Amino acid sequence: MSNTEESHDFGLYLKEKLKEKSLSLSKLSSLTGIDKSTISRIINHKQKANINHLEKISKALDIPLEELLVEDGYNINNENIQHKEEFDINNNYESIDDIFKLSSLVENTELKELIESQLNKYQLYLKTDEGKDVLYKNFNDKIEKIDKGGVFVEKLKDMYKQFCSKDIPIKELLLIGSGLLYFITPIDIIPDFIFPIGFLDDIIAIKIVLDMLDKIRNKPNYKE
Repeated sequence: MSNTEESHDFGLYLKEKLKEKSLSLSKLSSLTGIDKSTISRIINHKQKANINHLEKISKALDIPLEELLVEDGYNINNENIQHKEEFDINNNYESIDDIFKLSSLVENTELKELIESQLNKYQLYLKTDEGKDVLYKNFNDKIEKIDKGGVFVEKLKDMYKQFCSKDIPIKELLLIGSGLLYFITPIDIIPDFIFPIGFLDDIIAIKIVLDMLDKIRNKPNYKE
């Protein structure tokens, strides 16, 4: 856990906000649809609030979601959060590295672990014919729906080309395929409606995959 995450006490913060607004746990539960016992565990540090909890609390208490994210330990670079268009993955970024810098908007160990866990599940799925067929049948449709270019989309197309190559080692095929499956599936670790970070899990997932590929390919005697 980073120092940023350790320096915040979300339970205490939430307790103080409820006191300010003269709200009980029962009332907050009613407003958010979150079970009262869950809210109690969050306040007493027995359970960490997830993204969906925070989104519901934000609406119920009329508190900016970005503020709740920071208090819950997410390191959000607020000075870069101005207009959503600036973070469009299809914007005119000069390199894929520029795109990956956007992932620094959210630095959270739990989030990265959730994405890595999903990527691992997709690697197992890709060992089946069904998993491969899902990717073959849906990748191009997903790209067409985006209907834009840009370095991120071009990187995805390049990864798909590698995935379809007959010469690709199985480790690389599963790793690349897991990132592409993450991109085309509708299940997001961060809901897309949560601005400004709703689109970033795709970027983070692809960055994780490419970093792992580099490690594999840079191993001594790899492919020999």
